[in-house]
Amino acid sequence: MRAVFLRRHGPPDVLRVTEAPDPTPGPGQIVVGVGAVGLNYAEVLSRKGLYGWAPPLPYVLGMEAAGSIEAVGEGVDRAVGEPVIVGLQHGAYAERILVRDHQALPALPGFSVEENAAFGVNWLTAWVGLMEMGRLRPSDRVLVSPAGGGVGTAAVQIASRFGCEVVAMAGSDSKLERVAKLGASAGVNYREHGWEERLEGLGTFDVALEMVGGEVFRAACAALAPFGRVVVAGYAGLDYRRWRPWTWWPAWRGMPRMSLTDMLMGSRGMLSTHLGYLLRDPERMRQVWSALVAFSMEHNLRPVVGHVLPFESIADAHKLLESRNSYGKVVLQLDRGDRSPSNAGVQDHS
Repeated sequence: MRAVFLRRHGPPDVLRVTEAPDPTPGPGQIVVGVGAVGLNYAEVLSRKGLYGWAPPLPYVLGMEAAGSIEAVGEGVDRAVGEPVIVGLQHGAYAERILVRDHQALPALPGFSVEENAAFGVNWLTAWVGLMEMGRLRPSDRVLVSPAGGGVGTAAVQIASRFGCEVVAMAGSDSKLERVAKLGASAGVNYREHGWEERLEGLGTFDVALEMVGGEVFRAACAALAPFGRVVVAGYAGLDYRRWRPWTWWPAWRGMPRMSLTDMLMGSRGMLSTHLGYLLRDPERMRQVWSALVAFSMEHNLRPVVGHVLPFESIADAHKLLESRNSYGKVVLQLDRGDRSPSNAGVQDHS
């Protein structure tokens, strides 16, 4: 089978598709034939050697994919051919994935394989950040930054359908125009001069889902209302390079943090979330997943697949994601013999 091993840290060009042995399921395991892979910024950090959850080199990158069950091991009561979404710590950049039974969740009906590949990690992150950590209420005003990525487009849809007023922050006006169609009532371009005053003029917020860090995080904290909560689900602004000491101070200074004094004086709180714990708690995963899927189906929500690239273009996909010019989810499409030649090449769904 084809797979992408990370053998050394470095730029996107270190990623290449190579051959690997086909997996065989053991007891309690299944093999999933992959149709599409969803990319996440954590994998960019892993490639650079900056992700704390990464295993020792070499390993296959990737946290989520969608496809169908190809083989089952002893004790697994699943049907071959069942469409599934797979979530795991690493291993998704491959034509076939070996996982434990509970790591393969039923695919969402009516979704394309690319939409299913775009749903799991980003939508769970947005749902946990807003609902489980932020304890969202319909009367809350919500700030999402950045709103143009996979998590952000999910968060805008979830919060707005829940009844909240949503303000989006992004790095371009075009992204803000797109998320306005998803439910954001106002937007702030944090790369535009005077954006801090623009944000201040929009009032205060009860919940902020923040994934940029640095000045954007600090501005989001300053905009919190009393009893407001900022939920940190990432640090996309991180530019730390181990062998370049001049990058250490900006990376440390930009790290999301609030002082206890500020929290006390303003009656505000900071929370953070990482989906890794759900992989170790199957029952909790089922509960959270069921609530997310039920809400999404009730409100007819769909992930935004912004860009689809062929599996062999993995380096280009990482470059696009790292450039911060992507919108929605970046997805890799695998040609498994059931796709027409017209689907080859880069597709932009933005």
